[in-house]
Amino acid sequence: MVAKKSLSDCIKNFTPAWFTVIMGTGAVSSLIHHFAYGNADVIWTFTLIVFFLNFILFILISAATIARYVMFPEVWSKMLRHPAQSLFLGAIPMGFATLLNICHDIYVRSGFGGPNFIYFIWALWWIDALGSFFCAMGMIYAMSNMQSQPFANMAAVWLLPVVTLIVASSTGGLLASAIQPLSELHGLITTAFSLGIVIIGLSLALMMITVYLARLIVHGPPDVNLILSSVIVLGPLGQGGYSLLLNGANLASLFPLENTGQFPMNGMSGDLMYSFCFCVAYALFVMGIAWACIAIFSIFAVVRKSGPPKFAVPYWGLIFPNAVYSLLAVQLGVILDGGFFRVFGAMWTTLTFVLWAAMTIRSIPAILDRSIFAAPLPCYSSPQATSFKCSLPGRGEG
Repeated sequence: MVAKKSLSDCIKNFTPAWFTVIMGTGAVSSLIHHFAYGNADVIWTFTLIVFFLNFILFILISAATIARYVMFPEVWSKMLRHPAQSLFLGAIPMGFATLLNICHDIYVRSGFGGPNFIYFIWALWWIDALGSFFCAMGMIYAMSNMQSQPFANMAAVWLLPVVTLIVASSTGGLLASAIQPLSELHGLITTAFSLGIVIIGLSLALMMITVYLARLIVHGPPDVNLILSSVIVLGPLGQGGYSLLLNGANLASLFPLENTGQFPMNGMSGDLMYSFCFCVAYALFVMGIAWACIAIFSIFAVVRKSGPPKFAVPYWGLIFPNAVYSLLAVQLGVILDGGFFRVFGAMWTTLTFVLWAAMTIRSIPAILDRSIFAAPLPCYSSPQATSFKCSLPGRGEG
C-alpha cells in the first residue's frame, strides 16, 4: 500500500496546470448562462452556483500556488525551463478572466454595484489583459531561449501562452459593451485594445496551428502523455471567433458617430467592420469542425495503440476549448437567429457540461487520496539524445 503524500509534497507538486480547473469551470458557468433552452431564472441560479464554486476554487488554487513558490523557491526556475509545464502559466490570467465574465453578467442582469462595480471589474480586466500580454511574450522568449522544443515533439500546448491574449480580448469585448453607455471614450479604448490583442493572439495561434499540422503529418500525433492537448486547438478558434463577434458589435455601435461627436470617422461604417469580424468568426467556426475531427482521430489512434493516459490534472484542459467553441456557436445563433447554430451550440454545451461533471467526479477521490499530486519523471534533452522525453504536464517537475 502506497503511503499518502504529505501536505508539503502535495504543495511542491502543485503546478500551474491546476488553473485549467478554473478555466474549465468558469467557461462552463458562461455556457450555462447562455444556454438557449429552459427557464431563465433556473439557468441563472445554476450559473451563480458554478460561479461561486469557481471563485472559491480560484482562491484555494491561488493560495496553494503562492505557497508552492514561497516554500520551494527553487522550483520556480525549474518550472520556467520545463518545456511543457511552464506553458500552463497562461492558464492563470485565462482562469481569472472567466470570473470577470460572470461579474459582467451579474452587473448587466441586476445592475449590481452600479457604475462603480463595472469600473472596478474594468480595472481588474486591464491588469489581466496586461498580464496576458506579458505572459504570451515572456513565454515565447522562454520557449526560444530557455527551453528545448524539438519540432518532432511539438504539442498543442504551445498554444496556451498566446491564447491568453484571445481570452482577455473577449472579456474586454463584454466589458466595453457595458461601459460604453457610461463613457463612449472608455468603450472605444477598450474595444480598440481588445481588437489589438485578439489580432496578435490569433495571428500567433494560427502560425502555431499550421506548424502543429505539419508536425502531425511528418511525425504523427504526440505520445499518450500529451495527446489530450490536441483538443486545445479549438480554444483559439472558438474564443477568437467569439471575441471578434463581441468587439465587432461594439464597433457597429460606436461608428459612425455624428459629425459633432467626439470621434468623427469621415464616413467609415462600423457595420462594415462588424461584417468583416463576422466573416472571420464564421471561418474560425468552420475551421473548428475540421480540427475537432483531427483531434478525435489523433486521440483515437494513440489510445488504440498505447491505451488512455493516466488521469491527471491536464485532463481538465479538455473542457475550456470545447466550452469556448460552444460559445462561438451560441453567439452565431444569436446573431443569425438560426436554429442550426442554436441546436449545435446546445448539443456541444451539453457534451461539455457532461465532460466537466465527469472530470469533477473523477478528481474528488484523486484529491482526497492525494494521488493526483504525483511527480513525474523529469524532462530532459541533449544534443546527443536521439529523442526528447517529457512528462505529463501538470504533475510535477523533474
